[in-house]
Amino acid sequence: MMQPAAGGSAPHDGLRPARLTIGVISAGRVGTAMGVALERAEHVVVACNAVSSASRERTQRWLPDTAILPVDEVAARAELLLLAVPDAELPALVAGLAATGAVRPSTIVVHTSGANGIGLLAPLA
Repeated sequence: MMQPAAGGSAPHDGLRPARLTIGVISAGRVGTAMGVALERAEHVVVACNAVSSASRERTQRWLPDTAILPVDEVAARAELLLLAVPDAELPALVAGLAATGAVRPSTIVVHTSGANGIGLLAPLA
């Protein structure tokens, strides 16, 4: 979906991508950095999951307007769900999200794992 661009930074056709609501699981170094980059591109990180005190502090510092919530609530609020967990944790996370039904069919789900392919996300489609 495209919207008219505002200001002088418009692409050549005068349109810009629509803003997405982003959910980040989890707010480690990678997830937080990607969340910050997405916000700089004018998307909105509405929620993240932050288990450790370091992740909570990182979220408060870099994404201060972002709610820290349980995984299923992060998924339920997102149009784009970013799964940025360690490779070994991703299969269990996907299985858990599929079991809760928190991910809507229209949600775009991506992961940052180098060890797991896209097929792992099939239960969330």
